Amino acid sequence: MDQRLYIVIVAVIYLATLIGIGFWAQKRASKVTDFLVAGRKLGPVMCACTIAAVQIGAGVIVGGASTGGTYSVWPGMYYALGCGLGCIVAGLFIAGKMRDVEAVVPMDYFDVRFGQHRPIRAWAWASNVPSMLGIFVAQLLACGSILSAFGIPFWIGVVVCAVVILIYASMGGMWSVVVGDTVNIAVIMVGIPIAAIVAFAALKNTGVEAVSAIFGTPFIPEGLFSKFIYMVTPMLLSISVSYDAFLRYQSAKDVRTAKLGCIGGGIITIFIGTMASAIGAAGHILYPNADVGGIFAFTVSSTMSPILAGIVVTAVLAAAMSSGNGLLICMGASFSRDFYNKLLHPEKTLEELPAAKNIARFTIVGACLLGIFFAFKMDNVLDAIILFNYPYMGSMLVPLFAAVLYKGATVKGCFAAMIVGAIIGTGSFLAGIPGPFNGWVNPDMGLMLAYGVSVIVMVIVSSIDQKNRCPMVVHGDVSMRKSA
Repeated sequence: MDQRLYIVIVAVIYLATLIGIGFWAQKRASKVTDFLVAGRKLGPVMCACTIAAVQIGAGVIVGGASTGGTYSVWPGMYYALGCGLGCIVAGLFIAGKMRDVEAVVPMDYFDVRFGQHRPIRAWAWASNVPSMLGIFVAQLLACGSILSAFGIPFWIGVVVCAVVILIYASMGGMWSVVVGDTVNIAVIMVGIPIAAIVAFAALKNTGVEAVSAIFGTPFIPEGLFSKFIYMVTPMLLSISVSYDAFLRYQSAKDVRTAKLGCIGGGIITIFIGTMASAIGAAGHILYPNADVGGIFAFTVSSTMSPILAGIVVTAVLAAAMSSGNGLLICMGASFSRDFYNKLLHPEKTLEELPAAKNIARFTIVGACLLGIFFAFKMDNVLDAIILFNYPYMGSMLVPLFAAVLYKGATVKGCFAAMIVGAIIGTGSFLAGIPGPFNGWVNPDMGLMLAYGVSVIVMVIVSSIDQKNRCPMVVHGDVSMRKSA
């Protein structure tokens, strides 16, 4: 039997199993909070696995291997380093405090600290939709790239995976995501290191000293400093308040579990990202004429036995699909919580709005269709993830961090920081995508510029407005949770 057929059969069985998990999880998602945050019942292991899985999708493995094949192993793990350290930063400083108020979306914590402010909530919602959509598109790009390595046309791979994601996401919500993530990460934690060892052995058989050839390169090669900043800093700072990670640590059973889950997920992400980049770097040496965009799947399928290759590749495919699934749920949460609840019906809780769950489901369908459309318009996985993040993170990261960490912050300071960050972040986003503004500034440094200027504006305006300073959130106060 042809090796590619083995892998396709394994993929079909694996994905059918994940759909089965979705049907099982549907029974546990009776309420909207069950659907969005898994009933807040996750233990440390499942929490760490699902937080790692949302990072170990398209960017860390497929994008990391591609970058590792293009430049070398260390640039290939930059994105994983940023994501992993971002998870650890979240666990140490942010996740516990935000989990304590039992929020549904990041802006809920802002409301607890400063009260409800519709213009800020409206911008957070509007700017975050393209961010989540861009990352979702990246997952579809990765799925199409993986399947195309086995003879399946790219567009068919994208559409099939999108349909599976849609079915999966609309059934069990976060419960189906979490259970699937745990299975995927268990396979990836075993399969990716084995795949790296096998690729190293194949490289050694050609007479190349694999370890020195792969890891003996400069950590930041000449001319790649701005790429290092571009790939590390966005996720290093933004993971704590990104919707995809936020909903996962909100699903933890308590504050301690949320912290441990983020730290554990970060460690897993850095390790797997380094191994994936090493596979890409070794694969490029072994197969210099192979398409670097599909180097991960090509190397794994060329060096491993068909069944093992099928399991590893399918687990990575499933991780990308699971990340896509989680992002659709995040968009459902954004529309049902930020828009429908907090903008249109702020006087009610989410559970008091029977239509909220259906709005989340309708959003998932619409976002999935848009994702398919954009997947045929883009070709770079990491650019789709990072650049689409700019408007939301450029404007909202500093205000959200200030709500958690800066006791001198005021609403006016947050609003001013948001406006300045929005202008810089959106301008940098436009400079990085095809269009009339492409290249007018260097987008690699755009997000750091947005953060720096926003912090300065935040401190200056808040210092002037100290009479309106709001007290910090008192953690452990149950009343605070109800107000979220």
